Parts: sequence; structure tokens; C-alpha cells
Amino acid sequence: MNENVRHANVWLWLTFPIAILLTIAAGGGVFISGLYRDTPYFAAQAVGQDIVSLAVVLPTLIVTAFLAGRGSPRARLIWLGGLVYLVYTYVVAAFDVSFNSLFLVYVALLGCSLYALIGGLVTADMAGIKACFTEKTPVKTVSIYLAVLAVLFYFIWLSEIVPALMAGEIPQSIRDNGTPTNAVHVLDMAWVLPSFGITVVSLWRKQALGYTLAGAVLSYGVFLTLAILSMVMFMIREGHPVVVPQVVIFGVLFAISLGMLIWYMRGLKSSPVPK
Repeated sequence: MNENVRHANVWLWLTFPIAILLTIAAGGGVFISGLYRDTPYFAAQAVGQDIVSLAVVLPTLIVTAFLAGRGSPRARLIWLGGLVYLVYTYVVAAFDVSFNSLFLVYVALLGCSLYALIGGLVTADMAGIKACFTEKTPVKTVSIYLAVLAVLFYFIWLSEIVPALMAGEIPQSIRDNGTPTNAVHVLDMAWVLPSFGITVVSLWRKQALGYTLAGAVLSYGVFLTLAILSMVMFMIREGHPVVVPQVVIFGVLFAISLGMLIWYMRGLKSSPVPK
């Protein structure tokens, strides 16, 4: 086995402790009554997301880690996207979920996922991944889609935050959640949306970095929008009000993100495309 490949595959082994920790964290949220000591509004969202983490993200992460270890670039990109989702999710759990009996599990899961993501990106053969894509890969379309998403969500979040700042008030989403801040605002504006920008520029220029990041962020987008739809269903089940236009937006985004991911991955072959 090539030495670089061996180094890259070492990080795949972190999937084992991540899978155990995720089973405990998400399973606890689903099956332990009263685990969440948060507001009923926030707790309903947490359980809804736990369902997707347990039923979709966990098996996907295990399968893609196995296939990535066998040399599948497609599986490696989806595995990276799953890690982005877990880092995002467990930053929120570690900082915004009220302290509970699984706090240390959240911290350990965040740490393992973060280092697996960093290690997986640093050791990824990005040039090799780019070489596996055909000329039919929808580079321009994916770039435009991610750029639109970045602008859209900066607009949505700032349209909530800026008026509240000017009025000296707390945004409604923070009052509903009962948290000091909205961690989603922080993560999106400080990390996820800028990463979309980096992906857009590098993919548009057909740089190796862009091909790797695009696969990861598209996969992450599918996981996250599915989790948000699950959150909405649990909020409705518990009798909490939901903003219908936002529900429609996320439903459309899930469908488009899934379609984009499939379209993008269809341009990825299992071995470098002859030039």
C-alpha cells in the first residue's frame, strides 16, 4: 500500500470510537426520557436531530469509512461530509444543550470528529480525487449553487440578528431556544458559509481542493437539511409553532442538495480518468 494512502487511512479508524459515541449520544437523546433539560422547543429539535444522526448518519459513516479504506474516493468524500455534520452538531450539543449526563460523550464525540475531519482533509490525495472526475462533472453548477446558499443564509441570519442588535433586543430564535446565543448563527457565519466561499472559488477554478471540498459540503448539506426536516416534524408533533416558509425552503434545499450530490458524484470514477 502507498505510504500516503496508509497515512490517510489511519484517520478512518477514528470512525470506530465515533460510531460508539454517536450511538450513545444520539441513542440517549431518543430513548432516555427527560435527558434534555432544555426548553421544550429546543428539546424537540434535539430529539428530531438525534433520530437522523442515529438512523442515517451513523450507518452512512460506518459504510463509507469501510469503502474509503478500500479505495473509493466517492465514499471518502461522503465520509468527510458526515464528519462536518458531526462537528457542527456536537459543537451545538457541547455549548448550547443544557448540561446533562451525556456531556462528556458530547465532548469526546466532538473531539474525535474534529480530529478525524482535520486528519482526513490534510492527508487526502486531493490531486488524485480531482483526477477521478470526468469533464462532465457539473463544476459551474455546483459552484453557483453553493454561492447562492452562502448568500441566502447570510441574508437569513443577518436579517434576524441586525434588527435585534439595533433594537437592543434578543433574537426570537434565541428566546425560543432558551440559550445564551444561537450556535447555528455562529457556526454558519464563522465557519460553514466561509467554507462554502472557499469551495466555490477553488472549484470554479478547477483546483484540486475545490473538488474535495465540494463533495464533502454537498454531503454535509444533505445530512443537515434532512436533520432540520426531522426537527420540524418533532416540533409539529409537540405542538410548537413553525415558520412555514422556512420549512418549505429546507424541504426544497434537501431535494436540491440530494440531487446535486448525486449529479456531482456521478462524475467521479473509481480510478483516474485518462487525459
